[in-house]
Amino acid sequence: MRVRAAPNGFAVTSNAGACLARAQCMATEQDRAPPSTEVSPQRHLSDGSVQAQAAASGERLAIGECLSGRYRIERELGEGGMGVVYLVIDKQVAGEIFAVKVLKEGLVPEALSLLREEVRKTRKLSHPNIVDVHSVNVDGKKLYVLMEYLEGKSLNALLDEEFGRGMPFSHAWPIIKDVGAALGNAHDHNVIHSDLKPANVFLTTSGRTKLLDFGIARISRGPLLHAQFGARALTPAYASCEMLEGKEADRRDDIYSFACVVYEMLSGDRPFGELNALEARNVGTRVPPLAVLSRTQNEALTQALAFDHEARTASVEHLLAGLVTDKAPPGRRNAVLGLAIIATIAVLGFAYLALDKLRISRPSVVVQPVASEAQPSASRASGTQATFSPPPHSIAVLPFVNMSGDKEQEYFSDGLSEELLNDLSRINELQVAARTSAFSFKGKDTDIGTIARKLNVGAVLEGSVRRSAHRVRVTAQLINAVTGFHLWSETYDRDLGDVLKLQTEIASAVASALKVTLLRDVATEMKVGGTRNPAAYDAYLRSASAYWQVVSASDNESVRAGYQEAVRLDPNFALAYAEWSIALDAYGSLFAHGTPVGDFYRQARAAALKAVALAPELAEGHLALAVVYQRSFDFAGASDEFQRAMTLAPGNARVLRDYGDFAVQMGRTDAGIAAVRRAAALDPLSVESYSWLSGVLRSARRYDEALAAYQDGLSLQPKNPKWANGPLIYYALGDFEKMRAVCEGVGEAVKDFQDCLALAYNKLGRQADAETALARFKALEGNAAAYDYATIYAQWGNTREALTWLETALQLRDPQLINLKTEPLLDPLRLEPRFQAIERELRFPN
Repeated sequence: MRVRAAPNGFAVTSNAGACLARAQCMATEQDRAPPSTEVSPQRHLSDGSVQAQAAASGERLAIGECLSGRYRIERELGEGGMGVVYLVIDKQVAGEIFAVKVLKEGLVPEALSLLREEVRKTRKLSHPNIVDVHSVNVDGKKLYVLMEYLEGKSLNALLDEEFGRGMPFSHAWPIIKDVGAALGNAHDHNVIHSDLKPANVFLTTSGRTKLLDFGIARISRGPLLHAQFGARALTPAYASCEMLEGKEADRRDDIYSFACVVYEMLSGDRPFGELNALEARNVGTRVPPLAVLSRTQNEALTQALAFDHEARTASVEHLLAGLVTDKAPPGRRNAVLGLAIIATIAVLGFAYLALDKLRISRPSVVVQPVASEAQPSASRASGTQATFSPPPHSIAVLPFVNMSGDKEQEYFSDGLSEELLNDLSRINELQVAARTSAFSFKGKDTDIGTIARKLNVGAVLEGSVRRSAHRVRVTAQLINAVTGFHLWSETYDRDLGDVLKLQTEIASAVASALKVTLLRDVATEMKVGGTRNPAAYDAYLRSASAYWQVVSASDNESVRAGYQEAVRLDPNFALAYAEWSIALDAYGSLFAHGTPVGDFYRQARAAALKAVALAPELAEGHLALAVVYQRSFDFAGASDEFQRAMTLAPGNARVLRDYGDFAVQMGRTDAGIAAVRRAAALDPLSVESYSWLSGVLRSARRYDEALAAYQDGLSLQPKNPKWANGPLIYYALGDFEKMRAVCEGVGEAVKDFQDCLALAYNKLGRQADAETALARFKALEGNAAAYDYATIYAQWGNTREALTWLETALQLRDPQLINLKTEPLLDPLRLEPRFQAIERELRFPN
């Protein structure tokens, strides 16, 4: 959880309920006993001040009390370093309500005049993102500012709710844009804020961001106060070096403060931690780059945080441009939409964001009250179940129902659904449940709410497909899974040749309905690598559907025939080449029929290179090429291609999973595990997700976590305990009896687990049984399992035999050698010169 110093703006205070206003105002100030005039010894009074003893000194106003005989106090809203904020009603104008900030310190007459001048300048700004300040008033000993009434919460409170995690860029950008617009407008009118911080940024329930407290801090920092505020009039964590040195603030100081706020929004922490700008400059601290931003965006933010005034970004507009223009990957910046379009979409989408992030039980004013940490929430106290709160902009695409009356057309509706899912996963701002999990509900009578909870998504897209000879009718509907209401629905009638365009239309409509801010032309990206040839597309869909059914050699013909037919009918069909390459690599041995497997891997390489050449922006092409390079031990090439695929399709579970596994095997453990965890979150009902996750965790020697992932998968398939890495995890944890029981308990498939039994029996002291199991394993696999034999002999302590089999695996270019760097079973060999020679031969990255 992040640590935050007490804010100097509107401090959040407990305010459990609305107070009843009295029927009429209480007696005026002159009718009551005067307040205490005791002054702390640390405070210094200005000579000649007639109001020095009239400072409010923290005195609270009573409910029902009137200011200037007109504004009746309804309740206290919050307290900051400079004043207390109250909700008031105007007795003279029925229905008018305001917020007033009653300053804690008295001002000399000159300061009062300057404060009124600052408020007058703020009123002239008249900007939708700046809070309206109506007037500065004096009531006897009280000085107060009359302001616009707002409902919502401060950015400070919103960031606290994120527990230091930072906000996604898609959530932060509308706020950043609004604050930037307010600040830019003020600077155009030569008005400086000088105390910009999260506590002075307010998010209303109507979906608008408001900037508070223009001018007040500037006056309070001057020598005109009876008592200097010190830190309360300036927030060191957000102040530039010049401001901390006491110099007059200008627009570049505001830009520094704004950049601090942006950094904190995106990371959950301040740029220099607990250091202020002067302290950070003195110790030579640099701004840590943010992973959520590109290199160019980080450079823009770093320039705005420059310690030196002259080196700092000159205008708010330059900072905003630096943050938004590099959202597209390199080489695609021409696809970035203009700022005007972004503004339009953001205005439409921010209402959704506000409702999502500002759920409150009742309206609040200026500062949203929060419950004390010592008091449990109502739902916790009553024992009610927590409400379903899925990630924002998350969606599942269910398999569309085949309405053609022909079961043979099932592949078409399934394929169309899958391609639509893939299109949506290319949108950075969307979190899309993976195909395996989404399609697990096919043919089941499961309600939308249950599906959404199991997949942890906020929206569900479902529909139907009716296909005739040359036409297709698609009906789609998007449902808010939390409320059950329809967000959007549409029926499309198209020629078969326009199916790809139809997918793009539906995906764009879904994005619009979810209020996703599109920072580049995603619709153009969706068309990359496709075809307008109906026959080629039909063949591709047949293969894509059959791909998921391949379990033996007899299942592969439709996959092979479909992809080959697709690229024959359209030689420029890049997506078909990419998927054909991936299928060849995954099921090469199944396609063989006596043909050397290596021939199929060469075909896979050619198809992947063709896909990338035809469509450089196609993520699937780069993924296919990454897999090809990985299999041929070109780890540098594989790394480049994986990174490119991740850039193009960051929400694709298959890309995340494959990249994550590769990264762990290359020694980039944390990044790899994070990617595989993300893939599992997108594909929560897939045993395969947990298989990969348990595998990378085992490779990282995080055995307890690996066991937990294995057990998560086991909960999905409790009758199949032998899957994935379970036996090897038990082995690593020293539970050899459990390993034996799992490997022996697989029934007819026990012949496929002789390697497992060879390890278990050895540790249980049954070496004769272990030798028998290994002999059976060799009889089944021949030299093709050379790598596996090496792991067994290494664990048996037969180093010479283990190294001989590893050298055989190297000669055969066994793809399992990619695991050499991290495989725990090979640890006994790592100091052997022969082992190190093999490792050098494979050219793993440092």
